Amino acid sequence: MKFKFNRLIITILLFSLFSLWSCGDDVSNGKEGIIHFELTYLDDENTNPIITFLPNTMTYAYKDGKTIQKVEGWGGVFKMIGMSDSKKDSVVALMKILGDKFKYRCKLGDDSFGYSPLTGIKIEYVDGKKEIAGYECKKAIATYKNEKYELYYTEDIKIKNANWNTPFKEVKGVLMEYQISMFNINTKIIATEVEKIKINDSEFDVPPEYICVDKKKIEETVYKFM
Repeated sequence: MKFKFNRLIITILLFSLFSLWSCGDDVSNGKEGIIHFELTYLDDENTNPIITFLPNTMTYAYKDGKTIQKVEGWGGVFKMIGMSDSKKDSVVALMKILGDKFKYRCKLGDDSFGYSPLTGIKIEYVDGKKEIAGYECKKAIATYKNEKYELYYTEDIKIKNANWNTPFKEVKGVLMEYQISMFNINTKIIATEVEKIKINDSEFDVPPEYICVDKKKIEETVYKFM
């Protein structure tokens, strides 16, 4: 009887350890966590004073084919959230300004909300590497008309369709440093930290109080304050 009891205890302990390892797999394998980004605005504040009030950080959480990107400024008065689900080929953009709360739904391949589309952009993968936020990142050059942009991306963070909300969707990796025009303001975005932590499923729930509108309505509301 004692032998059977000891064997039962060992079995339970092994099962518990296996469960813990299984729960941590997505985190340790780069499939779940949060990337923190720093935003730097490249335009002149004297020409566009609103830059002074714009947020300087952005978070990008990911888990099980889902992502949620958050930018918040003006002491919480302004909040912009982009949520994607690769399995459902869906995107939900949420925007809060003062008392207005709007949401806009589209597909992953549609034009990104907030970013100026760069139709006909070409991506060239070139030699060059840089360490960003602890990850070795490869270099690419994006060419649009007569402009060239340096991009750095990592393949060590496992996010499907990671760059859906940028003009550089075709880059097969997670962008860690890039430059974009966001609401007509030239912005440089650089990853500063990657947290390998568990993400609650509730993070990807769409708040019910947001009113469904079209893309034009959201952008018109933003530009009214910009």
